[in-house]
Amino acid sequence: MKTKLSLIALGLSVSLLAGCSDNDDEKVVVTPPSAPIVVQTNTIVDVATENGSFTTLVAALKATGLDSVLADTTKTFTVFAPTDAAFALLGEATINELLAQPDKLADILSYHVLEGSVNAEGALGAAGTTVAAVNGDKLGLSFNGETLQVNTATVVTTDVMTDNGIIHVIDAVLMPPADMEASNLTIAETAQAAGSFNTLLSLLALTGLDAVVADTSQTFTVFAPTDEAFAQVAPSTLKVLSNNPEVLKAILLQHVTTGAVDSITAFSLAGKSAETASGALIPINIDTQSDMLKFGNASIVAKDIKTSNGVIHVLDSVVVGDVQIPDALGSLTEVARDNGNFTTLIAALEATGLDTVVSDLSTDFTVFAPTDAAFAKLGEETINALLQDTETLKNILLYHVVAGQKVASSTAVDVATSTMNTVTMANNQNATLTLKDGKLMIDSANIVAADVMADNGIIHVIDSVILPPRNN
Repeated sequence: MKTKLSLIALGLSVSLLAGCSDNDDEKVVVTPPSAPIVVQTNTIVDVATENGSFTTLVAALKATGLDSVLADTTKTFTVFAPTDAAFALLGEATINELLAQPDKLADILSYHVLEGSVNAEGALGAAGTTVAAVNGDKLGLSFNGETLQVNTATVVTTDVMTDNGIIHVIDAVLMPPADMEASNLTIAETAQAAGSFNTLLSLLALTGLDAVVADTSQTFTVFAPTDEAFAQVAPSTLKVLSNNPEVLKAILLQHVTTGAVDSITAFSLAGKSAETASGALIPINIDTQSDMLKFGNASIVAKDIKTSNGVIHVLDSVVVGDVQIPDALGSLTEVARDNGNFTTLIAALEATGLDTVVSDLSTDFTVFAPTDAAFAKLGEETINALLQDTETLKNILLYHVVAGQKVASSTAVDVATSTMNTVTMANNQNATLTLKDGKLMIDSANIVAADVMADNGIIHVIDSVILPPRNN
């Protein structure tokens, strides 16, 4: 009986083992819960944050909400990223002011961003052109020596790669160009209204170019030197230019280009030359010390002044370029003194203070100048008496001068042969011009040498001192 039970138990054990073996084939293995998979990103914002040199930029991005835009991995961007040192150039007060104006700050920041990935090779290939930033304004790309420039900023590091674009590091903060307001005034009218271009306007009028820059059927860009800029030019040089209108015109036309060229387009031309209305090529560069655009030797101190027929950019100096300026002759006083034959006349002018008057380069004069021999005819006693009586002497000297105009010998001959053959002298009395035996005379004096040129007038040499007529 025991043996039988043992066999039954053994059979049950075999059956149970067989059953267990069948259940193992259908068993579902359940793994314990695991941590979620995290995808590591390396976006533009991530790279800028981790770098440590862009803390101001990152703070500005966060203040405007643009950090989330530049962290979007579904899009790609190119960022010209100013370093902390670049932002520091603005000054703490300006930075704090911008942080308090998120809309303005967002416009500035988005001016540093292009859509899509533009590497250094692509940016260099675009040098000399403008590109659109995401805020809609243009950026000027140029190549200066061995460096890429964006407007006036220098790219100091290129091709910092991220998951959603490229960073190029720049050494200055870029400011969007101010919107140019529409104007109904021409270039000439705008300059006149400004009140700081009087010399330029007078020189344009002298050459007839004032009518050109007033023409509303064409557009121009004028690089306009201020009155202060012209004040840096020696008065004698300005006088020489006034006496040589074609030379003056060539210089003025060097400040004009056809078409309306805004400052951003000018930035893109840095390292190249602009062809001006005179045909001259004027180099355009960026001064890396001041971050100012240079037109020839001049700095552009104000830009993008819109007019009805073009644009004005303001210069701090005059661009002469390769124009050859004739040598200055000197004032009437200097020419007479250098001649050596007018010592008595010079002494008389100095005694009356008229030497400074006829040295004024802003006014033209015609001087009928008695030689030392002519004065000697009066006698030493008379000369000494006149030198003591300066009022009488001054009246006599002014009777030898025509003020405000240059009367060339050809004009004097025309007057002498006319029915009205008198000329009003600086003392407001009339002297008579005559032509006798082919010789030109003023009153009783012979003109022995004519048309001796000075920067501010003409000298006609006479052989006698002429005395004003006595008033009745």
